[in-house]
Amino acid sequence: MNYKEEFSKLLFEAINNQEITKDFIKKNIVQPPNLDLGDIAFPCFSLAKELKKAPKDITDELIEKLNSKHFTFFAVNGYVNAKIKPSLLFENTVKEIITLGKEYGRVKLESKQYVIDTFQPNPLKMLHIGHIRNGVVGEAIHRLLDFINQDSKPVSYMGDIGTHIAKWMWYYKNFLKEEDKVVPKENVSKWFGNIYLKSGEKLEENEDYKEDIEKIQVDLITNKELQKELKDLVKASFDAYLVVANELDITLVDNVFESECEVKFNKKIKDDLFNKHKDVFIEDDNAIVADLKDKELGNFILIKSNGALLYGAKDIGLLDIKKDKFPNCNDFLYVVASEQDFYFKQLFKLFSLIYPDVNNYHINFGLVNTPEGKMKSREGNMILYEDFRDSLFSKVENVLKDNDLEVDAQVIKDISFGTIKFEMLKIATHKNFVFDLEKAIDLQGDSSAYVQYSGVRAKSILNKSNSLDISIDKINTNIDFEKEELILLNKLNEFKEKVIYAAKNYKPNVIANYSLELAHVFNKFYTNCQVLHSDSNIKNNRLLLVRAFLITLENALYLLGINIPKKM
Repeated sequence: MNYKEEFSKLLFEAINNQEITKDFIKKNIVQPPNLDLGDIAFPCFSLAKELKKAPKDITDELIEKLNSKHFTFFAVNGYVNAKIKPSLLFENTVKEIITLGKEYGRVKLESKQYVIDTFQPNPLKMLHIGHIRNGVVGEAIHRLLDFINQDSKPVSYMGDIGTHIAKWMWYYKNFLKEEDKVVPKENVSKWFGNIYLKSGEKLEENEDYKEDIEKIQVDLITNKELQKELKDLVKASFDAYLVVANELDITLVDNVFESECEVKFNKKIKDDLFNKHKDVFIEDDNAIVADLKDKELGNFILIKSNGALLYGAKDIGLLDIKKDKFPNCNDFLYVVASEQDFYFKQLFKLFSLIYPDVNNYHINFGLVNTPEGKMKSREGNMILYEDFRDSLFSKVENVLKDNDLEVDAQVIKDISFGTIKFEMLKIATHKNFVFDLEKAIDLQGDSSAYVQYSGVRAKSILNKSNSLDISIDKINTNIDFEKEELILLNKLNEFKEKVIYAAKNYKPNVIANYSLELAHVFNKFYTNCQVLHSDSNIKNNRLLLVRAFLITLENALYLLGINIPKKM
């Protein structure tokens, strides 16, 4: 049950003033700092001016009017506080969660379609942990939107043309032995990434090599044999990225390459667009520039004087391709690093002038750094994904052994991938953060391992007690409830509201932090309330509460793409 909604409705009816809306009341409802002050509260200070009364007088009047089978009401220093009746809180919350199961927390809001640009490593380049954050954030937002009944379409946009392609091909053709040119069967993206890193190192040895790379760029335009070879290598690189996406449970329904966008813009968009919007596009020294009508954003160069397309032109082509593929979509999300903030301000301003019916949102994500400092792709401190993953596998195995826990290949994977995702999602996406492996796998810290272990503990309790067949009809509300039980019930009851807020605001960190809070609350309950109590009524209630906790935690972690291991 949505107690916040019910509380705001009761207050709205009791206040009975046309100037005070239910939405205003709901937005001002707060949670008291401790359970002794109730479960929910409304500050009356905000009503004093409109009602021309002191907050204390308003609270006293409201307490006299309010009546509900769900709440007991009392006044506290200008607040109307409400305590949910424990028997109803327990019965309603536990029954709802266990009845709905995996559907608990899902909301049927009015549906529309979103296309999300996510997981965008460039072929023939490195796949590093920054790309993984891009994919992990995009996947979490996709799952959140799906949870509130939205039609979410994650797509990948990858750069298969440009200097990086020529540089990779230059090293591949000139410095690899024939036997080293065979694409391996495992860790394929690492193989491509290492060649790119070596090409950068080689280029630093001799400036003249730049001319060789420029020659390959020209050859790629005219040499059909080289084009065929490149096409096969790009496919192998892209397929390797899909293997990683699958490993991390990242959903992709389609992909678009930069070369497609270039062709689309040149052949089907450019002339018509320029003719329709002569007030926007201007020619300046043979270059094409968009006048954004905004001094702070300046002019936006789309085509260089030599005819080369810049990213803005290609993004117009990309949007047109996505509109063709998803004709029902008017909302486009771009999960792209914060370093591109200004570019997207320019791009979206341009879109507002030429595609006024389209809504665009930049979900920016910060850099992933190591304790040693910022990663730079042109230096030797770039962490390739496979190296990072394998190092994490090893560290997780050691932690499990050191704590006398189960060492199992699937458990190691669940904790390792959970760690990657949780660390990247628990802070606001736009913030840079340091990925410290030692802290990230601390079983007692604010980590995925801690949250997952709480879920494993719940599974163990339920399995050992053979309680999965206990019916919700066994709930007994004619008993006293411990404080820790009520705190856990309140936290379980918050889940739906957290989902709606996180999904509407594209903030998966809200769910990650909720999961952490839920685990903390459950562990306090477990420590202070004996689950397998000698009183059968208390025992059944607590076992059902453990089931409700486990369902909610599983659903919350599903939104982050994290599994709870079967054992630890």
